[in-house]
Amino acid sequence: MDPFNAIVIAVFLPFILAWTLPALYKVFKQRIGWISALIAFTCFALNTQVIPYAMAGTPVKGSFTWLPAAGLSLDFYGDGMAVLLALIVSGIGVIIMSYSNGYMSTKEDLPRYYQWLLLFMGAMLGIAYTDNTIQMFIFWELTSITSFMLIGYWRERPESVYGATKAFLVTAGGGLFMFAGFLMLRVITGTYAISELAQSSELLGVLHGSNLYVATLILIFIGAASKSAQGPFYIWLPNAMEAPTPVSAFLHSATMVKAGVYLVARLHPILSGTPEWLVLVAGTGMITMVMAGFMAFRQTDIKAILAYSTISQLAYLMTMYGYSTAEHPGLGFAAATFHMLNHSTFKATLFLVAGIVAHETTTRDIRKLGGLRKEMPKTFIVAVIAAASMAGVPPLNGFLSKEMFYETSLEIGELVSETYGGPWAIVFPAVAVAGGVFTLMYSIRLIDGIFLGERTHDHDVPHHVHEAPWVMLAPAVFLVGLIIFFGLYPKFPIETLIQPAYSGLVPNADHLHVALWHGVTTPLLMTIATFAIGIVLYKFYDSLAAWQNSFNDKLPWISTNYWYDATVNNARDITHKFAAITQPGPIGVYIKMTLLFMGFLIFWPVYKFGIGMGIGIGNILPAGINYAAQPYEIVLYALMILAALGAAVLPKYLPAVISLSELGFLVALLYVYLKAPDLAMTQVCVETLSTIIFILVVMKVPQKFKEPMPAGKVLVNLLLSGVVSFGVLAVMLNANIGVLAPFETFNYYFIEKALEMTGGLNVVNVIVVDFRGYDTIGEISVLSLAALGVYSLILSRAKKVKGGKE
Repeated sequence: MDPFNAIVIAVFLPFILAWTLPALYKVFKQRIGWISALIAFTCFALNTQVIPYAMAGTPVKGSFTWLPAAGLSLDFYGDGMAVLLALIVSGIGVIIMSYSNGYMSTKEDLPRYYQWLLLFMGAMLGIAYTDNTIQMFIFWELTSITSFMLIGYWRERPESVYGATKAFLVTAGGGLFMFAGFLMLRVITGTYAISELAQSSELLGVLHGSNLYVATLILIFIGAASKSAQGPFYIWLPNAMEAPTPVSAFLHSATMVKAGVYLVARLHPILSGTPEWLVLVAGTGMITMVMAGFMAFRQTDIKAILAYSTISQLAYLMTMYGYSTAEHPGLGFAAATFHMLNHSTFKATLFLVAGIVAHETTTRDIRKLGGLRKEMPKTFIVAVIAAASMAGVPPLNGFLSKEMFYETSLEIGELVSETYGGPWAIVFPAVAVAGGVFTLMYSIRLIDGIFLGERTHDHDVPHHVHEAPWVMLAPAVFLVGLIIFFGLYPKFPIETLIQPAYSGLVPNADHLHVALWHGVTTPLLMTIATFAIGIVLYKFYDSLAAWQNSFNDKLPWISTNYWYDATVNNARDITHKFAAITQPGPIGVYIKMTLLFMGFLIFWPVYKFGIGMGIGIGNILPAGINYAAQPYEIVLYALMILAALGAAVLPKYLPAVISLSELGFLVALLYVYLKAPDLAMTQVCVETLSTIIFILVVMKVPQKFKEPMPAGKVLVNLLLSGVVSFGVLAVMLNANIGVLAPFETFNYYFIEKALEMTGGLNVVNVIVVDFRGYDTIGEISVLSLAALGVYSLILSRAKKVKGGKE
């Protein structure tokens, strides 16, 4: 298959087939998960078609015209970095959807679950292959929407709703900052194309020499940091663990959280190589790596421990991608890219293990677990290998990328120290070791707290626990196989995936040589020190956790979550108070304020500008108005006036509603007379729906309007409505010959351009569908929503009647 076609199909296939799942569910029932896994596997197979081109250094690219007037097209670009992320997304997708067949209950809404998983996967594949910043933003926000639906899948749980809302506000909000950065990037360079910008030294010179470079970098990085839970934006990820565990494994360990890191890698050749990049990206990563690793100690939920470990591991990646100088542009790039692949394997495995443990023991509280190695020996072995890989134990894949991280931290420390002076040659490696120590400690905690020690007999944990079914255990075993294989034979992933990604984005990239043994080197000594310090400090693990809890209790405001909750809750309270003032309740007040504002908009311009034109308040109506009317016109106008008066003066609701409805249908008849059939049709539909809604509402209230209205209030209402009505009449009469200068009508333009621009012979259809296409879409949407609302009201009433409540 043509590789470009393979990319396009891989991106859009999940979007297309996701909507067929409800129909397929009627046939395949709970086996719908295997259908979803097959779709993911198809995408994985399509992505493999790009690997040979990435290895050869010839990226696959192409585009489709999208919005030519705005200079936008759908651009796809498949290089080594893109295919790496695409394979991670689709490969983990196959594993997660297969695993879900054993994890998800058959009583769940499975079509909705797998639909959103597929839509999320399609959005992530779009991020991987996009070559256009606007297109990137669209797929980016699609991941926020789909993750919101997946995190809040159990929508009856307040915790799930809270976690989904927080994730959406943080990640989608960060995406808006990123979008602003993309627009600034376009203003500076004149292009939306990512690859074009990355390969043009002239445009890069313009960008780095611009006064807007720092602002652009900060805005884009805010989007990346919010999606990858870096810096103060980390707060959404722990709460997102309320999602089903397969969702957590898919979104929050292997795929979505990688989107921000991927964006940093994709824009690395565009924005990196400056002191600002090093300070912002690497600095944020280093702080987050240490803080998140330390904060993992006080967590008691297995998934919460994994959440903070994910934040810390993502910070590893961000730190290494930030290791960039003008002279050494790709210093940490290869290490970060290799660790991205490795992290997907061991972290997804640990999440699957967490799901197995919770599924079999009915709890995720690590304080209630322990001693499960005897009853779950296979799960124990899988968990030990995955945790050891995360901790950097040889000969597993995590050890290799951790060694590369230590090596690059030594190099960047020496470079920064030589350039700026100071103790940076020690600071960078020391921070890296600190991150490694914390990783080792919470990795030990996972194994020790769940599997080692004596079996606890908490009443929440079943007395007899057994291994998970093969459908849940097999995906974890497969990932463990990759962990061991990549560790023992790193040449395969390095040459197939990592080297193409490295060479595609870093100029003059070196050929990578990764092996388990390089002799006794400084990075190896750092690894030994990490193990020694971590094992010693693990004895104080519980004490450190207790100190954190005490510290947070005494100083709650130190937490970012405290400020998030305060901001959201205060916003709710402030808007409620504002609404209580501006919307006190009586609808008459709203109507009067609206009418007064309309009067101001009408009469102030006339008074302000009419004096110089010889137009005063007294002669606002233009001279020479033709008052002649045909008898049937007089009858129609008279009926409209009578219907309007009836709606205003009838003492009961139902006759008033019918009179108002009659007025609406008379207006539709007027549109017919004025040769506007499309407006007449819209008016009839809207009036019909409005009448039904009014009738359904008034049947719930007393039929007679009993509120007394003083004569003074009646006179004020009459005066106000009369003034506004007169003003509207005056504006309409002067539209062509009075206040506004004469203008040529548009009908000649439509008649002349209809056939040329649209190929349509029916001018009315062309106007409605082509020239007024967005307006027509809006009308259709309004009508559809109104019809659904009416249908729901009628249906709810019918159910009540049938149930004997009315």
